[in-house]
Amino acid sequence: MNNSDGQNSAQPEQSVQVAQAQDTISQEKQRRKLIQAILNRDPKILGQKDVEVTDADRQRFYDLVDKGIIKNDDVKRIIVSIKGPLETDGAEAIFARISATNYERRILAYMTGIGFDNYEHIKPRSVEIFLERYPNPMNFQPASEDFLAAINRNNSLEKYEAYSSAIHNFCLHVYGKKQEYWEQAKVLFDEAEEWRIDQEAEKLKLELLPYAEVSGDGWMQNGQVYMLRPELLEKVGLGPRYLMEIGGVQIALSRVFMADVHEAAIAYVKYNGTVKVRGYYRSNSQGMWRFLADYVGGNGEIAWYGVGFNEESLTLPLKIQKQLNMIRKKGLLEIPGANTGFFLGGTAKRFNSKEEYKQLVAENKMTSDYYREVNHEPIVDFGVLSTEKHPPESVDVDKGNAPDFRKQLDHYRMETEMYGTVTVRQFPSYNDNLRYTMCEVGRGDDKRAWVGGIEVNATITSTGLKSEWVSTGDIGTPLLEYYTMTGGYGNPAGRTDGYVDMWEYLDLMPLIKRYMYTWRDLG
Repeated sequence: MNNSDGQNSAQPEQSVQVAQAQDTISQEKQRRKLIQAILNRDPKILGQKDVEVTDADRQRFYDLVDKGIIKNDDVKRIIVSIKGPLETDGAEAIFARISATNYERRILAYMTGIGFDNYEHIKPRSVEIFLERYPNPMNFQPASEDFLAAINRNNSLEKYEAYSSAIHNFCLHVYGKKQEYWEQAKVLFDEAEEWRIDQEAEKLKLELLPYAEVSGDGWMQNGQVYMLRPELLEKVGLGPRYLMEIGGVQIALSRVFMADVHEAAIAYVKYNGTVKVRGYYRSNSQGMWRFLADYVGGNGEIAWYGVGFNEESLTLPLKIQKQLNMIRKKGLLEIPGANTGFFLGGTAKRFNSKEEYKQLVAENKMTSDYYREVNHEPIVDFGVLSTEKHPPESVDVDKGNAPDFRKQLDHYRMETEMYGTVTVRQFPSYNDNLRYTMCEVGRGDDKRAWVGGIEVNATITSTGLKSEWVSTGDIGTPLLEYYTMTGGYGNPAGRTDGYVDMWEYLDLMPLIKRYMYTWRDLG
């Protein structure tokens, strides 16, 4: 009886795995046919059962995309030649498939001008009207993106994800094979972009690795000391890959990997004729990326992350934050068989105890680049983020230094382990001296926000940090805070893995209130 139940429960899972494998094979066939059809400018190739694509063919395709010789219009000319469901099945059949869910019916009603809430009035003729307006998936993509953006602004994340799935199914129903090939064409263009990055990464390795300097202490593990070397970073896939420039300084970033419980990346900073190897990690509570100047450890782990002059002085500029977020979206680099903490910790100074560390900082005896290049005192001081919290109603800034939430300078979305999807926005202060980074999660009544950091206009150091920084004090209280840092505030029921939900505190802060009002969900 039990064995029978086990077999039955496994069968659906096995069926799903088989279907997924078949889809993967089918999609790869479609990509091969697209490559040859585009290279040979022959749409008839799509009608063949399968075609051969050599490595040289694929590389030639990527190269032509990179040079701009192959464009979306070339793909469009191939895809429009495919017969769609309207020609093969008719509007009635398409309408029947769309009518299976209210989500797809609403999409059709909205796109044909009937109205989002009038979806009961759509008819088979509505399908024909839609296809007259958007005859192929390439024409429809901008409209679908605008539609999803509107859903995202005015609804919950769950509703947004439901419509994202529905619009994908809707496109398959109205475009059929045209949609399938368009999706695979986008995969090919993404692959071409990765191929371009691979070529650039090879050049970066030649330009940077021979001159790269690792100034970290030895990593202690099992009684042995291990020194981090540039060639080892390159060997495990953490060589320089993504080049950017900020404040006249070039920084090449590696892939993102997990160092224990933190996402991390290696930076190669070209600075005054040198190439400095730096370690960056994402703070779980704040959600922002920081520079690892030093740490306490010695038994194969980073037991405590150094806070420098102040944690805010270690927060990287938004431009680097945004680039790291883009890299993270490409997935995490897996490094099997290794203690990955070594690759992060090996870039920094190691101390045996917090007491030793704090004493040297207090006595101004630290000699590493961070302590020489970053100013000891904040250029603007809003206090210290400590275990004692000020009453939230009193936590505010003067008018000149306050953020002008009507002037968004930049924004992006990031995925975090702690918070899930986070929207990040940057705003200037009224006097234009400061840049506030605001983090936001949730929608409607579940919406929450906090200050991710405050940035100033200053020179970039060899660490990637700016030479000047702002001490945010309690303004910088994160949504989830360490229990020891709550000052008795927070929601004990929201405590998880040593963190406490601080929304009850943040919600009473005037600065957060102004943000929530200005960026309230409309509609």
